[in-house]
Amino acid sequence: MSDFAEQPQKMSDEELLWLVRHKVRRAIILAVGEEGRIGATALKQKLGISTGSLYYNLRQMSQLITQDERKTYRLTDDGLRIYKTLTAQSNSEQNFPKTSRTAEIISSIFFPMWLFSPIYESKVVASVLGPLSLFVIVFVLLAGRHEIFMLNVFPVYPLNHLDFALKLGATYLIGFLILSIFSYLFSGKFRSTSTAFKTLKNSSKREIIAESGRLLSAFSVALLPLGLVPGIAVVDRVVQTSFLSNILLRDALVVLSQSISIFLISAAVAYAKKMRWQTSMGVALAFFYLSHLVNYVTLPQV
Repeated sequence: MSDFAEQPQKMSDEELLWLVRHKVRRAIILAVGEEGRIGATALKQKLGISTGSLYYNLRQMSQLITQDERKTYRLTDDGLRIYKTLTAQSNSEQNFPKTSRTAEIISSIFFPMWLFSPIYESKVVASVLGPLSLFVIVFVLLAGRHEIFMLNVFPVYPLNHLDFALKLGATYLIGFLILSIFSYLFSGKFRSTSTAFKTLKNSSKREIIAESGRLLSAFSVALLPLGLVPGIAVVDRVVQTSFLSNILLRDALVVLSQSISIFLISAAVAYAKKMRWQTSMGVALAFFYLSHLVNYVTLPQV
């Protein structure tokens, strides 16, 4: 993982306390501390968790666990201090908690970290998956004669390609800004505007560009469900059916596609910004509400 090669940002005592309260992260610290050095595959098997869950939690604990040149994980000084504290507790607390299979499946469906872990663990995957998702979205929208703006998908006749491109570009730009700004505001790290600029100034440009690219790549993947209605519109036109003529059914499909995208955006933000899923869901819902606000204000004027 490339993220572990960078110097992690210093965390507060409150954030460290939150980390060790999470049973999976506590189990990871205990497992790595017990082995000294351990690879990702062995660690995943030892804990009985999914690959996405493992990498997500490791990313959250970049101050406690680092990765060496052999791609094995070991505890940092802070991690060793917490490991000693945990092992000083009763032996019953040292058992590695394993998530039930049912809970793991439900978590993988509604919070699919497995979908975004390849984007953040491989530069090649991030550089390919994002543009590929964008190509699929553009193809389905154009074929279905639909436009997209934020989370709003609507049919247009005739289709203006310039207007289509502007709205799609605005979707990516506004989405990136909203997710970045709201994730920072919701993280609890925001104290003042000067503090925000200072944090931005202390971050390296290379790190900012890489993180922004990964977030945009993940955002492209999260928008894929919005192609559901345009895809059905293509089938309707080819097969000459009137499946989408039912307004209630069409609206239900739009809501379904938006709901799936919200969960995907939430998972992408949680992975990108190292946030709890509850907080990242708030960020995704903020984007959803703003999308509908824009839809309500602007679309009647089109």
